[in-house]
Amino acid sequence: MYHEERKITIFSEHSDLEPLIQSVMEEGPVTYIVSTTTSMQTGWQDSDIIICDIPVEKLASIKKARKEGPYLFYIYSPAGDVCQDMYVAADELLPRPVHTDYLKRRMRRLMHEIRLAEDLWLSGTYLDVLIDSMPDLVWFKDNSGIHVKVNNVFCHTVGKERRDVTGKDHCTIWDVEVDDCEATEAIVRREGKTCQFNELVKSRSGMRQFRTYKSPLFDRDGHIMGTVGIGHDVTVLENMSTEMEILLNSMPFAILVKDGEGVIVDVNLKFEEYFDFHRDDVIGKPYSEWYGHMFKGLSTIHKNDMEEIHLPCSSADRILEITHEPIYDIFESVVGELTIYRDITEESLLKEQLNNNSNTDFLTGLCNRRYFYECFSEGHNYEQISILYVDLDHFKMVNDTYGHQIGDEALIMVAATLKKFFPGNLIARIGGDEFLVARTDPVTEPELIRQADLLIAGLQDAFNTNSCFKVLSASIGIAFTTDPSKKIDDLIKESDTALYKAKETGRSKSCVFHVS
Repeated sequence: MYHEERKITIFSEHSDLEPLIQSVMEEGPVTYIVSTTTSMQTGWQDSDIIICDIPVEKLASIKKARKEGPYLFYIYSPAGDVCQDMYVAADELLPRPVHTDYLKRRMRRLMHEIRLAEDLWLSGTYLDVLIDSMPDLVWFKDNSGIHVKVNNVFCHTVGKERRDVTGKDHCTIWDVEVDDCEATEAIVRREGKTCQFNELVKSRSGMRQFRTYKSPLFDRDGHIMGTVGIGHDVTVLENMSTEMEILLNSMPFAILVKDGEGVIVDVNLKFEEYFDFHRDDVIGKPYSEWYGHMFKGLSTIHKNDMEEIHLPCSSADRILEITHEPIYDIFESVVGELTIYRDITEESLLKEQLNNNSNTDFLTGLCNRRYFYECFSEGHNYEQISILYVDLDHFKMVNDTYGHQIGDEALIMVAATLKKFFPGNLIARIGGDEFLVARTDPVTEPELIRQADLLIAGLQDAFNTNSCFKVLSASIGIAFTTDPSKKIDDLIKESDTALYKAKETGRSKSCVFHVS
């Protein structure tokens, strides 16, 4: 059911450590991806175990860049290693030559600890989900009567947050002076088995009647270390109307109840707040009359079994999601309807923001590879598609010389230039210093070449404004098709081939793909 994938990165100029690590892996819910690399630029920061087998001056930069919690081995030369902080930055030092049997044992131990941590987390998750899914109160106490764990229903019943309940005794939680449950707890510890009780518990809101089931908790030595209890509130409400009012008014959204004739019979407090209506002004009136008055002139969007309405407000529009749930009698005949109005304004804005973030390159503001491919994933009906594959020449030199911040400034400048030369076209940054421009209108090959050359010149002008960028230029590969069945992947590969030819024949130029 549960599967976790972890990552092991080996910084080494040799490949002998990787098969050694692979040899100690065992089948189970935790699997490992092992890779060997000599580059510390990218791709390792999310590793769970790092083995550094290349000399470095400082390990602190690796420790700072990695995610929280990984284990860092450093393999050092006992005679004159250059690392200045290995004793404080590394989790474990291994002298050269590495004792393979020892490393195997350590890796087995680390993997076992990771597996135990995952099992512990999973068991805790199972327990939390289980007790929070139960409709009754659940609590765990130690022998001194302190609550060490409770579920959501328990917190709701006492009207307190979980942090205000955990670690507290009965009197503190229920705001009473006498522990009503102390006697039954003693019985459970004495009997050493599950016992059932009917208990009256005094609370701030009065006496509550619970049917409780309490069981002892045993430690590894068989000694009772506490109890676990399940309590079902069987307190009789005055009548069903009161129960319905409590239920409706506890809802975080507006609710309207109408009968089988379409007449409004009840609304909750949130309804009055949403629509600025007093219940006496709407109860007894036809629902259609109120609906027509409230949403007059507003367009409704239908989604499956729901409606969505945008309500104009002074500051910003509110978006309401409306759902209708039929009310059945004992014979399963519809006798009314429950209408729920939920304010989804923030939720909609968040979805829009998340969707935008998932489709946009965070640095340049261009669309990303994912969105670019989605635009053409289902085929197309364009008369022609043209791809310009733009790649910067000597970009790595700028990054290595001036740092990634300067490199990022160059990429932002390129994005701005692309938008200037290709307004209204789909432009994507697909990775590093690589960009794609897609045109979906009919255009001749000479015109594509002319636009590509203009872009190269425009980028050169932009690069010349900053001394750090003067080594940069751009090469462009061009491919186009009028075949509606041609896959976008194939077209991009053709433009990549043309780009390679442009770089191979001198850089800072464009080249068109032709079938040889």
